[in-house]
Amino acid sequence: MLLFHKQLLSLRLPASPVIFSLRRALLSTSAATDAPPAPFAIDDYLVTTCGLTPEQALKAAKHVSHCKSTSNAESVLAYLAGPTLRFSKADIAHIVARDPRILNCSVDDTLKARVAILRGYGLSEDHVRTFLRMTPGVFRSVSIQEKLGFWLPFLGSPEKFIRILKGNYYLLTSDLERVVKPNIAVLRESGVSAADIAKMCVPNSRLLTSSPKTLMSILERADKLGVPRGSLMFRQAVTTTTSLGVETMAAKLKLFEEILGWSEAEVAKVVRMNPTVLRISGEKLRRVKEFLTKVVGVDTRYILTRPSILMYSLECRLVPRHYVMKVLQEKGLIQKDQSFYPMVTASENTFQLKYIDAHRHVLPGLADAYAAACQGKLRTEVAV
Repeated sequence: MLLFHKQLLSLRLPASPVIFSLRRALLSTSAATDAPPAPFAIDDYLVTTCGLTPEQALKAAKHVSHCKSTSNAESVLAYLAGPTLRFSKADIAHIVARDPRILNCSVDDTLKARVAILRGYGLSEDHVRTFLRMTPGVFRSVSIQEKLGFWLPFLGSPEKFIRILKGNYYLLTSDLERVVKPNIAVLRESGVSAADIAKMCVPNSRLLTSSPKTLMSILERADKLGVPRGSLMFRQAVTTTTSLGVETMAAKLKLFEEILGWSEAEVAKVVRMNPTVLRISGEKLRRVKEFLTKVVGVDTRYILTRPSILMYSLECRLVPRHYVMKVLQEKGLIQKDQSFYPMVTASENTFQLKYIDAHRHVLPGLADAYAAACQGKLRTEVAV
C-alpha cells in the first residue's frame, strides 16, 4: 500500500484542484501510516488500571517508562488476578507498587515458572500467594531453588519458612556459603544444636543472615551476661542480645537495679537465671513491680527468686489470676498464705481446672468473672 502511495505521488499529473486534493489525501494517509503509535501514558495506567495512588505511580513509572504498550502488563495483571493466584485489586496494587518491574515479566517464562518451583517445594497456594505478596521483587528476580532447598529442610516446614520470611526476606538474598552456613557453624561450635538454631530463627531470623562479624559481637555480649556457652540458657541469652545493642543492654541492667532495688550482683544472678527478662520495657517493669508489691503484697526479694513472674502480662495474666486468688481466699477455698507464683505460672488449662472448675458448684459465677477480668472488665461480686 505504501509503495502504491509513493508511485501515485511520483506521477507527473496535470495540475488541477482534483489532482491537488488527491495528492493531499495521499500525503495525509502516508504520514499517518509512517507515524509511531501514540505514547503510552504509564502514569495514568498505573493509577487507573493497577490501582496505585498518584504518588506511588510517580515513583513506579521510572521503572516501567520504556513500556510502549499495555499488552504485556495486561497479561501480568490477568495472571495475578486469575484462578492460580486470585489476588484482589488491593493486593495487585500492593504488589505493583512494591515492584513495578513485575509488569515487564513474561507470564510463562517467569511468573508461572516461579509458581511451579514454589509448589514443587511443597508450598501451598496460600503460601505462594503470601510469598509473592511479601517479596515480589525477590519472586521476580532471584533464583530461589538453592535457597528453598536449604531453608525448607533446615527450618522443617513451609509454614515456618513463610512465617520467618514475613519479617526477614534476607533469607532469600543472603549468601549461603559466605554468611548463613558460617554463622550456623559458629553457633554449633558454641554448643547450640541445629534444632535449637532453627528455633532461634523464628524470633530472630537475622541471627543467621547478619554478617559473621555481627554474630560474633552478639555472642560476646551473651558471654558478658554470664551464661555459659552450651548451657540450656545460652540460647535465650543469644536471642536476647540479638535484639539489644551494647548501650541498650547496659541501660536495662541499670534499670533493674533502680526499679527493683537490687544490687548489681543480684541483677546479674537474675539475668543468668533468665536472660529474657532484659526484653521487658522499663514501663512494664515499673507497673508489674508496683502491682506485685502494693496489690499482691510480695516484696522484691520474692521477685528476685522468681524473676520469670515479671514476664507475664499484667492485664491478661497477673491481674485476673490475682482476682481469682483473692475470691478463693475470701471464701476459704484456698489457704490465706497461698503463694501467688504457682497460680501465675500454671498453664491456662491447669488453672481453669484447679482454680475455676473445681469450685464451680460453690462459685458458679467465678468462670464468667475470670473471663471478664481477662478482658479488662473486673467484677466486684461473684455469684455464690
